[in-house]
Amino acid sequence: MDNNKWTSEAVSNAVLGNSQHLEIVVSNYFRAFIDQLGEYEISIQGIASTDQLHQRVLEGIDNLESLRKDFVSVVEMLAPSKHPYLKRYLPGFFERLLNFYEAVGINLYTGTTADVLRNDHYRFFNQYLFVSLTALLVEYRCFDALQAILRAKFKVYYKSFGMVREVNFMRFREYNYTLNEFLNTSQPKRISVTADYIAKYSGGVEFPKLIKADILLYYISLWNPSNEILDPYWYPELSVYNRENEILPYMQSKEYFDEAKVLFGVNTVAQFKDLLDNTEDRLQGRGLFRVPKIKTGLMYDSVGSGE
Repeated sequence: MDNNKWTSEAVSNAVLGNSQHLEIVVSNYFRAFIDQLGEYEISIQGIASTDQLHQRVLEGIDNLESLRKDFVSVVEMLAPSKHPYLKRYLPGFFERLLNFYEAVGINLYTGTTADVLRNDHYRFFNQYLFVSLTALLVEYRCFDALQAILRAKFKVYYKSFGMVREVNFMRFREYNYTLNEFLNTSQPKRISVTADYIAKYSGGVEFPKLIKADILLYYISLWNPSNEILDPYWYPELSVYNRENEILPYMQSKEYFDEAKVLFGVNTVAQFKDLLDNTEDRLQGRGLFRVPKIKTGLMYDSVGSGE
């Protein structure tokens, strides 16, 4: 496949021209996007010091940012119309992305050895990409597409084990030792350097949306935990910047609730409240991470009460 043909510009032209080939262009863009990621791999051969490795990771984070923006721009072309291709192709995109990493030997599980740390730019990219996509889909009320991603069981072939495992969206958030430990040298230490970097790249207008999206992912992970014993829930690092109590403030609107309820697997307000009544918060008591209690964040007292 000629990856140079399937670009965001090609998607834009197909959308603006109402092309009958839009589906082909979109599906091939997602495939070509993944293929590009191999160009950003960091080899530890020739790296003489840990400082040099850390610098290469930072360069990798910076280089991958243009790729993330490109992906978000494509989704934003389709999101205003709630295009069905988002629901159809995004879950498969993320499954192929995870399989790509495994196929080329990029270990996403966190750790402190050089061969694992060299992938910290990919860990940052995955986390930022997933949070920014979530924020965009929420903004345009593409809840069907977001639900399809968050409820998906991605089948990933792990070469080292010779087996296929099912994982969920938590696979796109792994602790970043390069940022949060080795480069966290200020005094006092930063709570999350990962959050600092996302704040730096996102800009003032977008960042509050990302914070809420990150916390929403934590809420939803309470009902869809991973299979990992030590890290079963999405940890919302951006919440260190949070100043809001309401994460989905429009939930008080009946119309909005009727659109968003698919995220929670409910049909009525009563079912939604029952779900929250029976959900245990997992981050209470960690005051540095400003995560509203789930009933507060999801508008329990006023959900569905307005127009």
